[in-house]
Amino acid sequence: MTKYIAHINPLNAEKIGCQPHGTAEFTENGDQLHIKVEMFDTPKNIEHWEHFHGFPDGKVAQAATMAQDVNHDGFVDLPETEPVSGTTMVPLDADPAKMNIPNNTYPVADSNGYYEYEIDVPLTELQENFKKAFGSTDLQLDKRVVYVHGVPESIKLPDTVKGCVMDYDTHTTLPIAAGKIEKED
Repeated sequence: MTKYIAHINPLNAEKIGCQPHGTAEFTENGDQLHIKVEMFDTPKNIEHWEHFHGFPDGKVAQAATMAQDVNHDGFVDLPETEPVSGTTMVPLDADPAKMNIPNNTYPVADSNGYYEYEIDVPLTELQENFKKAFGSTDLQLDKRVVYVHGVPESIKLPDTVKGCVMDYDTHTTLPIAAGKIEKED
C-alpha cells in the first residue's frame, strides 16, 4: 500500500471572498486507488471541478501562486497555472478512470462551503486511459498537483481571465485552491 497526501491551500482568495483549503489523499492498494478529498470554505452551493495536474514528461509540478498572474489582472487563471503545474490530467469526479474532464459529476459544496469526495478507482482502467492520453501507465502522483476550481457567476471576472476547457465558463474553471501531492512515509 502506498499513500500520498496534498495539503490544499487557497488561490485567488482575495478576489473570491473565501479561503478554500483542505486535503486530498490517494491510497494505492493492489488494483484500487482510493481517493478522498475534504474541502472547507469553498464558494457555497456550487459544483467544484477538481483534478490532478502535471507534466506528461514526468517533470515535477508545483502549485501555482499569485506569482503566476502574468497579466496582472489579480487572478491566476487556468492557462497561467500551466507553466508550473502542467496540464489537467485526471478528474476527481464520479468516474476518474474514464478521464472525461468536462462533465457535471464533480462535488457540490454545501451551504457552509464544505464538501467531501471519496471514491475507489480501478487502477488498471485508470492506467490504461492515462497511457492513451499521456504515454505511460505511471501516474507519478508525487509529481502532481491537485487543483480545485469554481466560483459563483455573481463574481465579476475580467475578460482577461481565461478558461481553456471547451465551452465551459471561466467561473467553472477558475482555480480556487491547489496543493502539491507528496508521498507519505
